[in-house]
Amino acid sequence: MDWVKQLNASINYIEEHLTGDISYEAIAKIAGCSVYNFQRMFSYIADKPLSEYIRSRRLTLAAFDLLNDSDRILDIAIKYGYESQDAFTRAFKNFHGVLPSRVRNESVQLRSCPKLSFQITIKGENHMNYQIESYPAFKVMGISQKIETSKAFEVVPGIWEQAWKDGTMQRFIDHFPNYRPAGFLGIAAGGQWGDSEHMQYIIGVTSDMDVEGCKHVPAMEGMEEFEYPAATWAIFEANGELPDATQKVYKQFYSEWLPNSGYELADLPVIECYLLENEQEVWIAVEKKNS
Repeated sequence: MDWVKQLNASINYIEEHLTGDISYEAIAKIAGCSVYNFQRMFSYIADKPLSEYIRSRRLTLAAFDLLNDSDRILDIAIKYGYESQDAFTRAFKNFHGVLPSRVRNESVQLRSCPKLSFQITIKGENHMNYQIESYPAFKVMGISQKIETSKAFEVVPGIWEQAWKDGTMQRFIDHFPNYRPAGFLGIAAGGQWGDSEHMQYIIGVTSDMDVEGCKHVPAMEGMEEFEYPAATWAIFEANGELPDATQKVYKQFYSEWLPNSGYELADLPVIECYLLENEQEVWIAVEKKNS
């Protein structure tokens, strides 16, 4: 099954379970990647978070039920996963702009979120500079913080800001081993099957490489050491102002590069490398598709 078929199969799973429990683990397994990678991919291709898409689809169908069925509002609320009529009413009004009770009594304007369908799009508007590299195992020393996966994009900038304020970044500068992946590293780890609600975000530097002659730099006091196995990495140049430069790379990677590459995602963290001013790299682990 190719990447686009996997994505559409995951959307079909969502559609079939809108009136029941939706497992993020099951969605990611169908797509062949981790929960975090799927959520990241989805947000860049669909321009909205996965949770928002699911909520919008449910509220779209709920409006159709209010228009066409005579079921109680409470029954419809429970059908689409809301524990109370009040919770459903708040969500319905936030999405449609009107109370659900008005749908049956008045002519009102409603919103609709259609089912997504992914297709390969070859635009060719912007080229991507990248290399595929089989890279040895390596270690990273740094700090980590457990965060809610759904709030990652909001929380991560604050983690960097705090690291500059509390002297963490200066300690990296003072003891910089200058190994690859180079520069300051931002690593999104976890959010895998079995724990989709949280992920681990790491700020660090490479402290060891599994190559002859490389000197291991032990983790400094108060820091942890993280190990990553030998793997194949697609390394993309992401130069320009942040966050636009990296976001552009992710969007092109998931929507254009990956579907046409002959590769699929490996179950390893995504690594962002911050080098000189406005110079970045994005490391994404990949595997050759089984023919």
